[in-house]
Amino acid sequence: MRDFLYRLLSAIILVILVIGVIWFILPDTVFSYPIEKLWSFCATIFHWQEYYRKGLQTEGAIAIFFGGYLLLLILLIIYGFCHFVLWDRISPTSHFTNAFALLSSCYLLDFFVSTADPYPFGELLWVFMVFSSFFLTMLYIGEEWSLLLKVLVIAIGEQCLYAIIYYFLSFNQFHTPDFGNRTSGTFVNPGSLYPLCLIGFPISLILAEMEKSLHWRWLWRAIGGVSLLALTFTFTRTGWIAFAVSAGYLAFSPFSPLRSQRPARLMLVLLIVLALSGTAFVRTMGRPVGNPEDRSFWGRFAIWQTALHVIADHPLLGNGLNTYPQKQREHMTERLKYFNPLNVEAKNLYLHLAAELGLIGLAVFCWVAWRYYQLFRFVIGTFPPSSDLYKIAIGIHAALIGIAVAGLADTPILHHSRSAATFAVACLLGLLCSSVNHACPAPVVDDDTLRKRRQRFWRGVGFVVVASCLPITYFSWHVGVGVKKAFEAFPKVQELAFRLPKATSYVRLKEIAPVMRDAVVASEDGYFYFHHGVDWLALHRALRKNIRALRFKQGGSTITMQLARYLFLGRERTLARKVAEIILAPKMEQLLPKDRILELYLNTARFGMGEDGLFAAAQNYFGKQPKDLNLAEAAFLAGVLPEPPFDQRNVTPELVRRCQQRVFERLRAFFPERYPPEVIQEAQKTPLKFRWGTVVILSEGVNENGGH
Repeated sequence: MRDFLYRLLSAIILVILVIGVIWFILPDTVFSYPIEKLWSFCATIFHWQEYYRKGLQTEGAIAIFFGGYLLLLILLIIYGFCHFVLWDRISPTSHFTNAFALLSSCYLLDFFVSTADPYPFGELLWVFMVFSSFFLTMLYIGEEWSLLLKVLVIAIGEQCLYAIIYYFLSFNQFHTPDFGNRTSGTFVNPGSLYPLCLIGFPISLILAEMEKSLHWRWLWRAIGGVSLLALTFTFTRTGWIAFAVSAGYLAFSPFSPLRSQRPARLMLVLLIVLALSGTAFVRTMGRPVGNPEDRSFWGRFAIWQTALHVIADHPLLGNGLNTYPQKQREHMTERLKYFNPLNVEAKNLYLHLAAELGLIGLAVFCWVAWRYYQLFRFVIGTFPPSSDLYKIAIGIHAALIGIAVAGLADTPILHHSRSAATFAVACLLGLLCSSVNHACPAPVVDDDTLRKRRQRFWRGVGFVVVASCLPITYFSWHVGVGVKKAFEAFPKVQELAFRLPKATSYVRLKEIAPVMRDAVVASEDGYFYFHHGVDWLALHRALRKNIRALRFKQGGSTITMQLARYLFLGRERTLARKVAEIILAPKMEQLLPKDRILELYLNTARFGMGEDGLFAAAQNYFGKQPKDLNLAEAAFLAGVLPEPPFDQRNVTPELVRRCQQRVFERLRAFFPERYPPEVIQEAQKTPLKFRWGTVVILSEGVNENGGH
């Protein structure tokens, strides 16, 4: 019964992986059409239609993200159980899988340490499918490993065939300035296609050597041919160089089964010469590579220089997945702007990993590469050259050599736009581990040993649970205190719905300048009019910043949550207060309209100078009524909310510039139609005249008219 259930589970997982192959490698084709229609049907039911169009914050993307996160976490736990309980010995396979599991953990950790704002949920879904495919293949694919490998190679061949047909039909082409069209198949960019060609070519040749049937042998050779032809039409010099190295390994390595075949070896040598010759002159205006007009060549040096600056921002943990485009804009130089790179990426796999995962992530990746090499040496040292596993290991190794070489000048894998190639590599590695485990199964653990290991494993789990009791108890106590505070404040919230605070300085919202309202909303809570009291994404952003800083640096509170704090909870920074804010804010949103909440907030917020409320702030800083504030003054007042000055001596020109610039940037982000660049530029030129005589102009420096 147990064997039957395992075989059934393996068959189900094989079907899932085949669907994944079609989804990643053959998008927008006749093969993926049924899957895409099924996805559209599900998206309609769950209202996820905008997932691919927006790709960042949609509910569907976030739900799938957490589903994938949970799946990968469960697979890591299952692997840990198998590793410590069921398997009888440590092998090169388990050494490699341990390293791969650590790399997976680096990607899981990104949710807690990324600097991305907003967090790109929709663009990180590939991570979970890629890493999960490795563990599913390694754990549950047994004798079917060769079948999945052949499906993968055939899918790559189909994609390459689409690419060739599209190129000759001039359909769906990627246009490079000063060169012309380059095929990308059904992908958006040739950079997504050429790594698949690097994978398909060597493995298809090795599969041809394994086949006894003449028809199948020519089928695999045909797939190798279309892979090479599609690679040619991508006109990617990095891919051509990587192909030359990979083909050179097949032609000259003492382990390669093609080395002893003179015709095949001569053909590979001819292809290598053609590839290197083409690399020297293609996309170079007919002159040798590296000439002054070769923008692609010299532009890479400018990109790498910028990538080093990006890495320097957060060298250990990196900036987070998918943050490189934003970081490149921050570090944009005139030299890089001159080359106008079409693809915003580090153009180097290893710099890319260091920029996203930090030097720690890069070190883990290098450890994975080293463990893989040890596994490869184990295979070729253990199995005879005539075995299928030996030959497949050679084909996979040749493909990975090509990917590694391409990584020196591009990002062929582990990039959100290279999910197809990353998925293929993960499947290949999982298949290699699975085939080795199937060919060299670990000795069966006897019942007594199994019982002892289970006891030891669960004792370890119990120790972790007990060790977690103290922080869990501490957290639970704060949650309980927060809940108690929130329920005590509920009656006061209901009172706000029926009466206004009695204060002579209270200002109605209609008596406040619209620019002041917009500046505060943009600065403090850009999604104020869209959430229901709690902005979970803002709380997530604050959590990530606090973890990186190892201290409480940001709260992530919405305007509604801040109002709850001002009116009912006090200003001390505790977890209990944050819990109370999260409970109170939705209640306040139910009872009070948004305008009333904003009005109350503006009358209770701390703008500095020793008094609270906008009326006192406008009087103390500028000697004006709130309705008379201009955009420059409103930007300053909204900007001081995170850092209110104690008195006028703290209102330095540096503080003014910092506060205004922060608010102007957020106004551009959240209200671009209301505050276009020309309006912002005019406000930056508007002199800021304080009541005590100081005049500050953001764009022209500082003029002192009088003293403090």
